[in-house]
Amino acid sequence: MNRVGAATISLPPPLLSRAIDIPIVPKALVQTKRPSPNDGSYLMKKLWMAIKRRCRSMCLCIHLGVGLGLISCVGISPSVAQDLESPIPPEPSAAVLAAQAERIDAMQFASRATVGVFGVDGQGGGSGVCITPDGYVLTNFHVSSPFGHRMRCGLNDGRMYEAVVAGIDPTGDLAVIKMFGREDFPVAKIGNSDQVRVGQWCFAAGNPFVLATNLQPTVTYGLISGVRRYQYPSGTILEYSDCIQTDAAINPGNSGGPLFNAKGELIGINGRCSFEKRGRVNVGVGYAISIQQAMNFFWHLRSGRIVDHATLGFTVATDNKGKVVVTNILETSDAYRRGLRFGDEVLRLGNRDIATTNQLKNVLGIFPAQWRIPLRFRNDIDTVDTMIRLQNLHLPIELEEIVLGESGDAPKEPPKRPQKGPEDSKKKDGPSENQDGLSDGAEIASESEVDVLADRFERRRGFSNFYFNRLELDRILGMQKEAGDWSSARGSWKLSGQVVGEPSNVVIATGDDKVSLSLADKTESTEGKFAWSVWIQQQSPLAIGLGWRTWQQWHHVGPRKMGEAIYIGRSPLLGKQGMQDTTRITLGEIDAVVYTSPENGNIECIELISDGQSDPAEIYFDGYHTVEGRAMPSRIRLVFGLENRLVIECGELQTGAETTAGGEAPSTVNGN
Repeated sequence: MNRVGAATISLPPPLLSRAIDIPIVPKALVQTKRPSPNDGSYLMKKLWMAIKRRCRSMCLCIHLGVGLGLISCVGISPSVAQDLESPIPPEPSAAVLAAQAERIDAMQFASRATVGVFGVDGQGGGSGVCITPDGYVLTNFHVSSPFGHRMRCGLNDGRMYEAVVAGIDPTGDLAVIKMFGREDFPVAKIGNSDQVRVGQWCFAAGNPFVLATNLQPTVTYGLISGVRRYQYPSGTILEYSDCIQTDAAINPGNSGGPLFNAKGELIGINGRCSFEKRGRVNVGVGYAISIQQAMNFFWHLRSGRIVDHATLGFTVATDNKGKVVVTNILETSDAYRRGLRFGDEVLRLGNRDIATTNQLKNVLGIFPAQWRIPLRFRNDIDTVDTMIRLQNLHLPIELEEIVLGESGDAPKEPPKRPQKGPEDSKKKDGPSENQDGLSDGAEIASESEVDVLADRFERRRGFSNFYFNRLELDRILGMQKEAGDWSSARGSWKLSGQVVGEPSNVVIATGDDKVSLSLADKTESTEGKFAWSVWIQQQSPLAIGLGWRTWQQWHHVGPRKMGEAIYIGRSPLLGKQGMQDTTRITLGEIDAVVYTSPENGNIECIELISDGQSDPAEIYFDGYHTVEGRAMPSRIRLVFGLENRLVIECGELQTGAETTAGGEAPSTVNGN
């Protein structure tokens, strides 16, 4: 101590260059009672309190320096060093590891069905997802359209497969393309997009920025940010209804690729994204077309057509009470024929509650034209549940103009790969290595080779590829031949039966151009090839005979010999489970829409349509059974609107010529 009330601490030179005097307040200066402000000791106490606060911070610095100096001089014992090390994080729990393994497995399985879509020259790039073992792929219309009708598709097996476009939906931004080369393509498991909820995990797979040069898709993980979003067309006709919003990264190149739920089930087709203005980089707002909408349109797209969306035939708005009410309605619409009128409140459409006009647009966008869907509305008297038939949104010529406008090209044959000339063919020995429609990624055929899929494309007005329309109709007719061959049943047919619930006998007789119906003591008949409009518009019982004549001709001569036959796709049918294959045939002044079972090809219903302003005649064929090796209905029903008009229990069927030059006797089939 060199001064009273002060201590001197000397520190080694390496730590401090000089000694620091730290004043210490003597105990004698501590007051036991509150001093007066004029007291000199009070002023001294205030001064020492300030000095003490200043010195306390200096002491902390000195102690830190001393500690560091000791550590540098003498080192740290192993036990102390172990205490100073960062703690080792604990092993993840079994539940965490199991969830991670499940996520990895789901992504690996889903990646197998993820498709990279390229031009035949390997340029460009988009994504898709394979959903059938024979190679049908869902993608976006804006992905397929730049490539014309030909493209190549890559899977994560590292191979490129030749592909061709089937059908397109320019309004809903969907397309189906077909890969060739194998019959066991990996497929995605279809999920239920109606069960998707905000906050659920999801992941997107695809080829953003064409990064997957080895054909291994990029996978991004995120959350469902919104459901049942409606995206207005913006400088284009592409309208996204009922779509799923996600923050999983979706960038250019992801378009057309799959969106999966956490289980690896397909819930959407990635399409629109919100990008920054610079760099086209995703900002966490991406949209996917719901898989429900995609599957509703899938078989229509497989038909090779340019597919249309639907309109209701009426418009709605929200009134000052928050109700969705009809503001305009066409008297020719099916909704009008079912009783909907101006001012009625729309409560439900397609099994979904309607509270806003936006919700109605969302629901309408997921259905193809000509489907029948449930409608619930409230008028001044009652609440009505009914079914309405959706109308086409565009005329066929309008759809073609829209497609041409989107591509910016004048009508022309889609680009084809150059064909070899005669001289080139002589130089080539042996078959083309790509004759099976398949090529390895490292062995892509050169542009000078013959297009291996040239016979898988047929141009026809109103179609993106008519080849697939022929293919689907051939599939249906092949199933019917397995169910029984009616081609030998030539000449006139005579079907006897009885009206269900009445003691009335019925006879339907058909000849070359004549159809007659004998019901009780009354007979109606028509002559002339397909001059049937008046009977349909008058809702005559003879319409059941016209339907039976169409059934007969379909089985005897086939739909292509009856008139222009176009496969439409699959559609729901009243009173039947699942979807039915649908074919439209032009029969003179009317159209016949034939619904056939996808399992066995049996005709379930025939709609005879005279115009768009009255109800068609619907003839249902129920209770098929086999008679002499042929499938026969046991009951035939005539329906107009939603009402049964006539039901016949089928009895004996006579086939064969009434009078034949060769003396051929009619054959008899018991329909019971």
